[in-house]
Amino acid sequence: MATAVTSKGIMGRLIGLLQRLRAAGGKGLADTISVAVVAILATGAALLLNTTTPIRYVENLSYDLRLTGGAPAAQPEFVIVKIDSEATKAMSEASDCHCLAPIDKAWLGNLIATLDSKGVKAIAVDYLLDTWSSDEEFKDFESRVANVKAPIIVVADPNMKAGVDYPVAPKLRYSDARALMHVDYDDVIRRYDPNPSQYRALATEVGIVAAGMKPPTKPFDIRYRRPDPNVSAENAGAISPSYSAAFVEFLPPALLKDKIVFIGNVTRSATADSDTPKEDMHATPMRFLSGHQQGTPGVEVHVHALSQMLAGDQVKRPGVLWSAIIVLAAALGGSLLGRSTQKWWMSVVIVLVAFGVGGFAAFELYHRAAIMAPMTAPSISFAFGFFILSRLAAADLQNQRAFYSSTLERYLAPQVIDRMVDGREEVKIGAEEREITVMISDLENFSNLVASLDLETFEGVINEYFDGIIDLLWKHEAMIDKMTGDGIIAIFGAPVPSEDHADRAIACAREIDTYAQAIRQKMIARGINFGHTRMGISSGIGLVGNFGGERRFNYTAYGEVVVIAARLEAANKTFSTRILFSGDTLRLAKREIPVISVGEIDLKGVPLPIPAYTTPTDDKS
Repeated sequence: MATAVTSKGIMGRLIGLLQRLRAAGGKGLADTISVAVVAILATGAALLLNTTTPIRYVENLSYDLRLTGGAPAAQPEFVIVKIDSEATKAMSEASDCHCLAPIDKAWLGNLIATLDSKGVKAIAVDYLLDTWSSDEEFKDFESRVANVKAPIIVVADPNMKAGVDYPVAPKLRYSDARALMHVDYDDVIRRYDPNPSQYRALATEVGIVAAGMKPPTKPFDIRYRRPDPNVSAENAGAISPSYSAAFVEFLPPALLKDKIVFIGNVTRSATADSDTPKEDMHATPMRFLSGHQQGTPGVEVHVHALSQMLAGDQVKRPGVLWSAIIVLAAALGGSLLGRSTQKWWMSVVIVLVAFGVGGFAAFELYHRAAIMAPMTAPSISFAFGFFILSRLAAADLQNQRAFYSSTLERYLAPQVIDRMVDGREEVKIGAEEREITVMISDLENFSNLVASLDLETFEGVINEYFDGIIDLLWKHEAMIDKMTGDGIIAIFGAPVPSEDHADRAIACAREIDTYAQAIRQKMIARGINFGHTRMGISSGIGLVGNFGGERRFNYTAYGEVVVIAARLEAANKTFSTRILFSGDTLRLAKREIPVISVGEIDLKGVPLPIPAYTTPTDDKS
């Protein structure tokens, strides 16, 4: 069997290699190898691109959106006491120096004592208490918290030595506030270190003291919680109820009883244009939510981390190996889909749908199982695999089109060739027995027509006649076996099988008769003696395929079915008909048409008489 000539360039060489693989190991093996190679290359490219800043930005963005979209609720046992503008104003009025910074220790001591009097479970102070202006200030603070029953956890500089660089209060437990970790270029706080130094992190120490929590030992991704649905205005987005320290003494004890209270700097404002200085605010994955666009207060991040540790859940990320497997699977999926040949808009739709399905699956995976699977690298590998294989398939398709077109365009309707190339029709080019319908046509008085016209006129007349008939044959998906001067031999049901080949042949013959009668009248009006077109149709088993030898062959049909069609065409003259078809054709036809029996007739070369039929035609001369 002849093969197509591949185009030049890289794609041409790839097509040539694919053809050699098919020749050596078959189509299945060649396609498997091509998909595997492309998938591996797409995986490598995606993993490499995943290290670049733009791709990291997209991956981080998808991570943050999943984190906030699938955030669980926090435990209801937290309260945040805000050191906000109202609190600093109250602190300034209460202190001797009317200072705004650092925090006034006497005022803080009174705040802690007030909270304890309302029955809180533990008090965490997100302020450094390792610097004292004098011994008197330290002793005054100690006296103010001396009767506090709730554990007090404060933060200190781990680079300073307790008891040497600063005095230690027995009532206080010291911790490290530097647990908020950003490990990427964008400085977004996504991780928490439970043991950042000689001191445990603030949230870790609070969990141990207040809840007997078993602390984690390694840094972890913070699984941020949903904002408290009951907070609003300047507290919008807060993880728990938040009250200004200026009004704690007026709060009902029921709001604070058995709560873990965090005292920290919160400069979140009710309006975006507030001129309140933003302090201790951090970019977090929650930055797209109301109340976090200008940052999340550091004290709230500690509460998020503590809530996660108390719940015992975590963000589960696949390791390097599993991530690579996911990327490879996406590349294989894209490569397999890319092998099917689509129009450009269908390819775009497939890629967009794949991205949508992948994104939905990734969001659902986090929402339901807290698994943070990679998104960008699989998407890139899918797109790469799809694009490369689709381009390869398109080039292969173009190559096949060139082959089929050069071989079959003289015989088959264009739409049949398109379906064969697209794989929608099974075709087997080679000799085989098959049920077919053969139609043979002949133009009456053709010799006289040739003799009566000059060459130029004859050429125009006969080309117009055949052009119309060929269009009708192609409309009904016939294969033109050969043209015999004034006639055509056409086959229905080969090389592309069809269940309705008999119906197609009869319908085609009726339309050809209408067309031939119209052109006959047109020619007669011009003074040209143009004859009738007669057709014979027969159905049955024929031997179809390539015949002729190695140097030159022709796709044609042999068998009694061809002989009967030819004899029926000739018998039209005897019965004054223009269409005759066999009983086998009528038996196979499923569509109802008007039929007239002409009886059983003897045909030359056919051993037994056969029933013959015609269909009413336009009888205008």
